[in-house]
Amino acid sequence: MAKVRLFYRRKICYWLIVSVMILMTLNPSLQVIAKESVSDDLTVYTDAGESLELYARSAVLMDGDSGRILFEKNGSDPRPMASTTKIMTCILALEASDPSRKITVSSQAASQPKVHLGMTEGQSFYLKDLLYSLMLESHNDAAVAIAEGIDGSVEAFAQSIAIKAQNPRLLDASAFPDL
Repeated sequence: MAKVRLFYRRKICYWLIVSVMILMTLNPSLQVIAKESVSDDLTVYTDAGESLELYARSAVLMDGDSGRILFEKNGSDPRPMASTTKIMTCILALEASDPSRKITVSSQAASQPKVHLGMTEGQSFYLKDLLYSLMLESHNDAAVAIAEGIDGSVEAFAQSIAIKAQNPRLLDASAFPDL
């Protein structure tokens, strides 16, 4: 049992590392030019010299070695921690349960809006399949089904995540507030 959980934890960590590497090399024709100090002016150029605009509501570019902030756009504004919360959901689920365990979908999980797998109440899924749905597609219904399957409710699971992360700002398993 412990070997299976360790295997899946390693597999998920490997996937996360590979994903970051893929995202970093997704478009090698882009060059980031940042000013020496913190600024709101970031210019990105293609090989053809065309400038691109940054449409994100907030962004931070940090030198990984020194920790120096090279660029920020609304870097101090609080934002929902969707991806971080989903990674924590995955870690906690792998630590707390067997990936081959079956989880039955509740009406609350099945009724999640926006990004969802399209589950129906009463369906059963293996935890490992829900974790793939959560990590690969960010399905909110998978996050809720996992939370309820592990701790009985989203609220109880959010408390478990907050304790593990030692951060009370982690409010729910899917972390997608209604915008």
